[in-house]
Amino acid sequence: MKGYIDEYGQPRISISVNGLSIDAVVDTGFNGELCLPIQLAIRLGLKLKDVTMFELADGTIKRELVFFGSIKFGQETKDVGIILTESEDALIGTEMLSEHVLKIDFIRKEIEIE
Repeated sequence: MKGYIDEYGQPRISISVNGLSIDAVVDTGFNGELCLPIQLAIRLGLKLKDVTMFELADGTIKRELVFFGSIKFGQETKDVGIILTESEDALIGTEMLSEHVLKIDFIRKEIEIE
């Protein structure tokens, strides 16, 4: 699966969530599976799965709602836990990458997930 580096230096790939195509940032600082903007989650009609605690990069502990969704990631379709955000960007976390190889080429502005 191939992606690109955007004008802000962020690695991005296209994924499908519940059938909707989304351009997502590959975020190696996020150890969950998927984080979606609230506006997208509303359109997708996600169902609540769980409530869990997360630690943010600054050490803050937050209680978060986790929703259930289906993601097409390359050739693989997988049910995932989805965290919601007020950000405009969808994020792919390291839990989604745990069984893959991530290659980032900043010179060519390309990424590849095998």
